Order: sequence, then structure tokens, then C-alpha cells
Amino acid sequence: MLLAIAIPVVALIEILRIGHPLLPAQWAGNVALTLWAVHVARLPKPNAVPLVLATMWYTGVLIVIEEVVGAQATAFDFTTAFGLVLLMSVLAGTLVPRHRLVWSGGLALSAALWVVAMGALRGEDAGTMSMRAIIAVGGVIFTTALVSMLFDQLAEAIRKHDRWARLQDAIARCSEALLVHSDASAVAEAVKALLEATDADYAYVDRTVEIDGEPGWEIIADAYEPDNPGKHDWERGRYSLLPNMYEAMLGGRAFVVHTRELSEPVRSMYEDDGIQSEVLVPIFVSGVFRGSVGFAQYRDDRRWSEAEIQTLWRASHMIGAYWGRLDAAAELRASNESKDRLLASVSHEIRTPLTAIVGLSEEIASARGLGDEELDELNSIIAVQSRELAELVEDLLVASRADFGNLSIRPERIDLRGQVELVVGGLRESHRASKVLSLRGNGVGALADPLRVRQILRNLITNAVKYGGDQVTISIDEFRGMARVTVFDDGPGVPLQETDLIFERYYRSAQSPTQPGSVGIGLSVSRQLAEMMGGTLEYVVGDGGHGFELCLALVVAHRSEATAAEAPSRA
Repeated sequence: MLLAIAIPVVALIEILRIGHPLLPAQWAGNVALTLWAVHVARLPKPNAVPLVLATMWYTGVLIVIEEVVGAQATAFDFTTAFGLVLLMSVLAGTLVPRHRLVWSGGLALSAALWVVAMGALRGEDAGTMSMRAIIAVGGVIFTTALVSMLFDQLAEAIRKHDRWARLQDAIARCSEALLVHSDASAVAEAVKALLEATDADYAYVDRTVEIDGEPGWEIIADAYEPDNPGKHDWERGRYSLLPNMYEAMLGGRAFVVHTRELSEPVRSMYEDDGIQSEVLVPIFVSGVFRGSVGFAQYRDDRRWSEAEIQTLWRASHMIGAYWGRLDAAAELRASNESKDRLLASVSHEIRTPLTAIVGLSEEIASARGLGDEELDELNSIIAVQSRELAELVEDLLVASRADFGNLSIRPERIDLRGQVELVVGGLRESHRASKVLSLRGNGVGALADPLRVRQILRNLITNAVKYGGDQVTISIDEFRGMARVTVFDDGPGVPLQETDLIFERYYRSAQSPTQPGSVGIGLSVSRQLAEMMGGTLEYVVGDGGHGFELCLALVVAHRSEATAAEAPSRA
């Protein structure tokens, strides 16, 4: 732009100060230089070197013509033209992108020859011509070197500022995309913004996945330059092929890949895709490695700047925070849904015994002439329903106290057979005409809280009676250094896909449509209580059918009798 202004100004000076009409050739030269300068200024990537050289030679030729013909051909005298030629030589040498030393030497020699030619035409002595030639050569070379150094520093500062501005803009756009959008387009827009901030050919975000039981990655959003020669078809893979990369990701470190330094078979995979170099940083959510964000280069094996790596880190933190917000939102939705299911289930479960209790109590209060046998039956039903209501409330309270860390465990030495008999005795009252309960084993002691053990056993046996087969077998023995109680039934069991879900809070299986639904908290509370007492609770499949296995800390048995079987009794 400066040259576009300076060269027309030089031409204007020629027109205004020449003192007599310009020759057609002079007019043509000045107009040509002016139009050329305007054209160069309008180019997206202007190259002003030819224009500067043309202006320098044009000025020099005019001075030579003026000396030869003895008539005024330019508004500049020899001294001014000498300075102008040197200035143009320095500018041309500075503006060339490569081989500046060669260019400056050639231009200095050209200026020196012009000085010698002008000296000869002007009749100057050899000393004067030599001095001016030395000044031309030394001045052009030294000044070009100095100006080139300053020019390069200025250009580098401008490039750094431009790159910094682009990176800042990319981070702002990335942040805006992750804040505004709440779907897959958010990460995609963020990746596009990152690519525009760098000279990389490709930008991507991947997430961790499991591939055939191994940790791996899968690209979920990417962006690339339109003329990028890469294939972009390596969408997923196993980290077992890249152990160093996986170790760096888990350790929270950036990782740089140079394809030429890789070993087979990974090198062939990178070469097939066309990647020359790559840099990536991990994405963590609540301290868990969840994916990575990176740049790739296909055209050359480049070195990644610290600014680009820092940009990836900032993007990584923002994407991690975005994924964290999505997780929190999903957990909140799940919590709300769980709360709604809990309220519906609890309302239903509480309403059933309450309806029976209230209805039967009103029947007893309002009825006249009921016999003792009828009153006993109604009171028995009320007692059973009250017990079920109390057990449900107890499970809910235990779950709530455990969540808040207010549940205390008081372990003591207990006889498992005695605890099972207490629970079975109560169930015979609440489920009089349903299943056959068989007890096997005795003499096994455990270190546990008797109240919580009975709560676990009640949940397990009640679950078997309600949803299992006609035969329920409760076995007590020692197993792998633990005191074990198994509750089996001959029913269809739990579907394979639900064996882990049944221990989740408020999960309700649809396996038994003939039985009323439950709150879905008993098994969850039971496992939590078992673990708090140092034991385990698992769903198992064995020769006796399907059921649950409760293991607790073993102590010396209360009695020395060997395991014995009790005759079946009606529940």
C-alpha cells in the first residue's frame, strides 16, 4: 500500500517539476508505473519487487538519457536519483522472500555499475566514481541486511499477533458454541473454530469407548481444510496399538506424533491415512479420562507451537466442563425420574396396606355381632399389613440414612440359623398359604449386626416367596472362609440382562406380572447393608435353582453340631 502511494507521488513530482512538457514516452512510463502500483495494491497477496525494480531502472534510465542528450528528462538531479536508486535497491532486496543476500549483492552491483556509468558520462575522476560505487555496494548490502532483519522481526511480530488473535477468537467461539448448544452440534462447532485458529489440516475430538473389551477411542466431531489431501477414514481404534499415547492421556500430558518416528504396524496406519504429524491432549471429566482433542497435519511433518498446544488445553478444559454439565443434567433428569418413580411406587405400596388396615379397622369398629374367630382373622390381617408397611418404611429410612452417612452398624457374634428362624417365623404369619420353606444347616456363627442381618434376610426370603417358585430353600454353611446364607427357589429366576440392574436403587423388574410391583429398594438396601458389615450379596445360579448368596464375616460357631436338614414346613 505504501508503494502504491509513493510511486504515483514520484510520477506526480515528475509531471509538476519538469519545467517543460513531458515526452510521450515519459507520460507512458509514469502512467504505467501508477497503474501498476494500483494493480499491485489490489492483489490479495501483492508482490511489489518487480514494481520497485522497474521504478529504480526507470529513474536510472531517465538520468542516463538526460546526461546523454543534454536535455532535462526528469525532475530529479543525479544526487537525488542516486539516493532514490539506492533506496529502491534496498526495498527490492528486503521484499524478496528468499536469497536476500544474493539479491542484495546483485542490486548493489547494478547500482555500482550505474554509478560508474553516470560518472563516466559526467566526466568524473576515478576516485569519485570508486567512492560512490563502494558506497552503493556497501550501503545497499548493509542497509538491506539491517532493514531485512527489522522487516523479519516486524513480520514475525505481526504473525504472532495475528496467530494470537486467531487463537483467542477460536477459544471465544469454542466457548460460545459449548455454552449456547446442548447437543452434538456444540462440539462440532467448537472443532471448526479450533481449526480456523491454526494452520493445521485437521482438527478432531474423540471420546473413549470399549472395543472388544479393550479401551479405545472414537471420533465424534472433526473438521478439515477443503484441499486437505488426507483420507479421514480412521474413525476409531484401540489404545493397545498406541500404549505410549494412552499412558500420556491417562497421565494428563500432551502427546505429539511424528509418523516417520513410529514403528509398525502403527506407522503404516498413519501413512495410509496420510497423517505426517499429530498433537493431542486429553479431556478429563471429574478426574476421569473421557477423550481427547487434537490437530493433525497431512502436508508436512510440522512442529507444533506452544500456542497451539495451549489452545488445545484450553479447548480440552472447556469440552470437559461441557461434558460434565451434560452428565450433571443427565443425572438430574435420572434423579427426577427416580424420584417420580419412587413417589409413585411408595404411594402405591403404602396405599395397599393402609387401605386394608383402615378398611378392616372400620369394619371391626362398625360391625356388630362378629364372632371371636372372625375378629381374630381380621386382626391377624391388620397385623400382617401393618408389618409389611413397617418393613417398607424401615427400608426407606435405612436407604436415606445410609445416603447421608448416618447409618450405624453394631456388629456382634450371632447364630445365623437363629436369625433365619426369626425371619421365617414372621413370614409364616404374613404368607400363610403360599410356598414351602426349607431350612438347611446350623452351627454357623457370623460377626454382624443382627438387626441388619434380619432386614437383609427378610428382603431375600420375601422376594423369593413373592416372585419365586413353590419351593424356597434357605441354606446356612461356611464358604471360602465366610459365613454364607443362600436363598434359592425353583422359579424362572432373574433374566440375564437384569442380574446387575436388580441391585440398583428403585429398579423394578417386570418378570412377574402376576405379582404387584415393589418400590425396588429392598435388594439395593440389602447389598448396601451387607457391604457395610464387610460382606457381600450376589445373585447366583446353582443346582438348587436361582437365588441370592449372602456372605458375612465368619466366627466360631455357637454349636458343634454338623450341618443338618430340617423337614420342610409350609410357609
